[in-house]
Amino acid sequence: MKRLWLVGVSLILLMVVIAGCGKDDSNSSKNNQLTISAAASLTDVTKALEKEFKKSYPDTKIEFNYGGSGALRQQIEKGAPADVLMSANTKDVDALKSQNKVKDTYDYAHNKLVLIKQKGKPAEDLKQLSQDAHVAIGEVKSVPAGKYAKTYLESQGLWEKVQPHIVYTKDVREVLNYVDKGNANYGFVYETDLFAGETQKSNVEKVTSVQLDKPITYRMGRISDSQESKAWTKFMKSKKAKAILKDYHFEV
Repeated sequence: MKRLWLVGVSLILLMVVIAGCGKDDSNSSKNNQLTISAAASLTDVTKALEKEFKKSYPDTKIEFNYGGSGALRQQIEKGAPADVLMSANTKDVDALKSQNKVKDTYDYAHNKLVLIKQKGKPAEDLKQLSQDAHVAIGEVKSVPAGKYAKTYLESQGLWEKVQPHIVYTKDVREVLNYVDKGNANYGFVYETDLFAGETQKSNVEKVTSVQLDKPITYRMGRISDSQESKAWTKFMKSKKAKAILKDYHFEV
């Protein structure tokens, strides 16, 4: 009887140990996960950055969530999982920092705003757009490029003339797609959106560069205290990361 009791106790202890080991494996897997909310204009360059990062951290699983910087910030405010926010402006990272949702920040790149059109199409003066002309810009409240475009148009006294022709989009990639497919005559995007690495996009072309009072600064914020988020922040400050950003036409 005593022997049976000892066998039973041993089995119970073994099950506890096995369960504990399974729990540790789960936590280890979870700790290898890095979730990055990134501005849509970073879609191409982040894939190159991920490839370089994983040379040093091969076990880290990176998941990117792309969108307008303002929309990403709102998601984080509502509790969406994110270890790092890579914004296309400074405002949205600073807003999270004021709510104590950001551990530290880093200005990792600069960009330029440009007006584009479909390649080969004649250019119209924005002051005298034809009735059926459309101008695509990102939603002003959630897409930094849309806010920059409105600021520029207002400074040039063009906002009221262009506003009836505006088609709003969820991010700059959608602006690019609208112009590329001919659904909009013009669009405001970042200069980096005209390239896929070193290759220039074939069906759109720059009309003019937009002059703004302040440079367009890309700021990132570390949301979590995970080792992966700290490693990514350190990596983004490295010469290798800066070289990749330059290859994709960002200024660093």
